[in-house]
Amino acid sequence: MATNKNKHLTQDDRNVIAIGIVNGSSKKAIADNLGKDKSTIGKEIRAHRYLSHKSTLSLECENYAHCKF
Repeated sequence: MATNKNKHLTQDDRNVIAIGIVNGSSKKAIADNLGKDKSTIGKEIRAHRYLSHKSTLSLECENYAHCKF
């Protein structure tokens, strides 16, 4: 994979990260594959994550832990 060491991640790098997440790879395994530090992978995941399911339930509800969605 063509990467720019110590530069921004490319879209190809982001695709490798996404595939690694889907396949259950660790951040270290993804980082080793891309030749990057595992903290770079972690930062990228945190920066671009989103919720796939939004709930209208309040987290302040005392029975929240027992609710069945």
